[in-house]
Amino acid sequence: MARKIMYAISNVEGDSKKKIYCENLEKNEYEAKYKGYLTCIKGCQARIKFTQRKNDIKFFSTWNKEGNLHEKSCPYHVDYKGKMGRKKLNAYYQSIELSEEIILRRLKRKMEGLLKQYSDEDIIDPPNGSMEVDVIGEDEVAVFEGDENGKKSECLPRIYYEDAEYISTDDIGCRKSVYGFISNVQLEEDKKKGKYAYFNLATKHSTVNIAFPEAFYSNELSSGVQEFEIYVSKVKELVQKHPNKIMVIAYGEITRKKKDKNGVNVSVISPNRILVDNKTYKQLVYR
Repeated sequence: MARKIMYAISNVEGDSKKKIYCENLEKNEYEAKYKGYLTCIKGCQARIKFTQRKNDIKFFSTWNKEGNLHEKSCPYHVDYKGKMGRKKLNAYYQSIELSEEIILRRLKRKMEGLLKQYSDEDIIDPPNGSMEVDVIGEDEVAVFEGDENGKKSECLPRIYYEDAEYISTDDIGCRKSVYGFISNVQLEEDKKKGKYAYFNLATKHSTVNIAFPEAFYSNELSSGVQEFEIYVSKVKELVQKHPNKIMVIAYGEITRKKKDKNGVNVSVISPNRILVDNKTYKQLVYR
């Protein structure tokens, strides 16, 4: 059976780039306005169709024979159907190799670009910044890292960025930078007394968490569990002071939540793979 997609992008004149949630759409409106003008929420060229059944179940799916128009990074690509297809998707993302320094640098650039999109009322202390991205084709973007003189030098693999609002269980197996606003912070302990944490993100239709396994603070970039606990407490203070207004961007593998079959975690395994309120792990711990 075709994968049920919950969001699509409108390409209707005057309504261009609007994100459409399937539950907010009616069949008559789709037929009159959007049919043939919806494309993949992940930014692919593949067209998306709407289905509304007699029991009022609604969903999007890819138009027939357009599954190969999804990008190779997209979980809706025709090659990723079924269990074997999902293994191909996971292998695609595992093939992307970047150093911790480059990941952090990319996150900083993306955060600066995101902060420009929000008003002072939404973001705490929004800074200035820019993001240098060159489009080299319809299927990929090359980000050029500059040298100390600001000249373009090395073309490196792309990091895929996505708003937490549009992340779902379909993205399981992908490695992405997910961004959003933190609604809640939790520090917990497992049966073996190991510490782990979650940053719950503010989303309307899905459950998306930034998850911190033990690997996060068990590497050379962290000074251990006590420092990790300080970090979590500092973020919690920020969120309690500014509910749903502290932006986070984190790079990690999308995994399924154990206690919520419809929820996902963005598993972050290094302090260099996250920014909170446009601050690094060390900046928050030692602020």
